[in-house]
Amino acid sequence: YSVGDGSTTLNFHSAHVAGTIMASGFQPNAKGMAPQANAVGYDWNNDLSEVAASAANGMLISNHSYGFVYENLGGANNWVIGAYIQESKDWDDIMYNAPYYLMVVAAGNDGNDNITNASPLEGNADYDKLSGMSTAKNNLVIANGQDALINGDGSLGNVVRNGSSSEGPTDDLRIKPDIMGNGTGLFSSYESSDNSYGTISGTSMASPNVAGSLLLLQQYYNNLNGVFMKASTLKGLALHTADDTESVGPDANTGWGLMNTKAAAETIANN
Repeated sequence: YSVGDGSTTLNFHSAHVAGTIMASGFQPNAKGMAPQANAVGYDWNNDLSEVAASAANGMLISNHSYGFVYENLGGANNWVIGAYIQESKDWDDIMYNAPYYLMVVAAGNDGNDNITNASPLEGNADYDKLSGMSTAKNNLVIANGQDALINGDGSLGNVVRNGSSSEGPTDDLRIKPDIMGNGTGLFSSYESSDNSYGTISGTSMASPNVAGSLLLLQQYYNNLNGVFMKASTLKGLALHTADDTESVGPDANTGWGLMNTKAAAETIANN
């Protein structure tokens, strides 16, 4: 793990997120999804230009466990909620120009806020809470799922979305979030020392859970085929091997459902 922009600020949240992606397992219960991965950490300043440069240099996955402060989008800024804005387009342009790069984004934790958006889609205050990069088209936006019950054969028994997880869809009625990851009660690294750990919940935790899993799928595909998947292929693979949850088919709470990395890997193996 290295620092990409010269920042010297340490933070428990970013340490927890990075550990969820790629912690080596020094503390076995805090082992990351892709424990042999390499990561570079940045603060959120200049994120567009920094990501564009990294993607041009071969970065496959970036994780973004941050976003607009939802409560600040009320009043005169209300129109931004659910809208496809310049920021959304800027991220889509980066991914369009770097076809092997996929951006993974936390949906937000405002699922229980039915007030800030005074004019939600079709007047339904339970929906329409995404903003900024969460409304882009080419990325993967992640909802927060609680611990899943997994059957002995590896199939999904049951999973419940965390009610705090922000709901879509976008104002133009695209399905967002795209998929759900486990982000409730995640145990991972903290910043205060080399052996500090803590438990946090949120889409900020679900997003790196998915990001690290996607990286493993890229590694596996490359081991078998000698090349990486395009980001559009990886995204389609993740969505169409996810376990459908809540309403039948894609929905504005969990997207295509809970990510199933095992099913995705088996799909790669079966070509």
